[in-house]
Amino acid sequence: MPKKLNIDSLSSEITTVNELLQSAHQAGDIVGEMQLEHRLNELTKKLEALREKNIIDNSASIALFFGGQPVLGSKGIAAEFAGLALEQFQNLIAKVFATSEVGELGERGKVPLKGNSELMVTGLARGSFGFVLDEMSEQSELEASQMSHVIDKAAFILRDTAAQDDAIFESLLDDLDSRTLIALKDLFANLDKNKATIRVVENDLDFTLDVAAVHRARVRTEATSIDEKTIEIEGTLVGFLPEHKKFELRDKKQNLIYGSATKEAVEQFLKATESVIGKKCLVKVSVKTVAPLNRPSKDVMRLIEFLRLGETQ
Repeated sequence: MPKKLNIDSLSSEITTVNELLQSAHQAGDIVGEMQLEHRLNELTKKLEALREKNIIDNSASIALFFGGQPVLGSKGIAAEFAGLALEQFQNLIAKVFATSEVGELGERGKVPLKGNSELMVTGLARGSFGFVLDEMSEQSELEASQMSHVIDKAAFILRDTAAQDDAIFESLLDDLDSRTLIALKDLFANLDKNKATIRVVENDLDFTLDVAAVHRARVRTEATSIDEKTIEIEGTLVGFLPEHKKFELRDKKQNLIYGSATKEAVEQFLKATESVIGKKCLVKVSVKTVAPLNRPSKDVMRLIEFLRLGETQ
């Protein structure tokens, strides 16, 4: 269960125990007071440990609360809507995970490492109707797992896609590929069509997308296109920052080309036996053309690999 939900649950239970303790004191119930004080001490220690992040299990966990037309308070949720929404959220997680591991995805074909990104529904969340989703792992993590970082990223993508400021959404597009955009589009279309809301709780993050925010996100994702192609460019390597995965290249027409680089390209650069800055090279580059709503399109470059590296001019 996400840390914030655990904290909220413990805080609520502490409030209840305090009220019972006060009633026991007023009634002169000495035994009841002792039992409640012991329980209060246990709960307080657990809460302090959580707030200090003194926990062993750092595996990924997220809670999704749904509201609106498909939900009847905390009593129930339309099965067809819930099943599809969870499937679409899992699809988004799979795309974000694959992108973080292998780079931008192809327009078609199987999603790489999909089995490694599967979450399990481990419980129902209290309050409005919701689900707790946890990483499929039998071991406790000493540090935050890779899936934990992926869920972080997916949660921020959901939030920023529905942000009131268009610029916040547009800032996401440099890092999104077409298949992740489609996953977002499908999820928000389902929510909007059913006049549903969604609240996301993950680690310290807690936000709600109301009907207006969901509709805004649907309009944006449906009006945005991402087209990708792969080309080869011959030129001179002007700069390369392996720690930031950034490159600069000047082509034969003296155009300056810059963008991000894959893990493979970084490894090739680091393995070079001599300095290759200022030397000729042939590179394979992914060109992503992003066309957001009511904005001119722009090209985003990603260096996939060096085909030739370190040639003397």
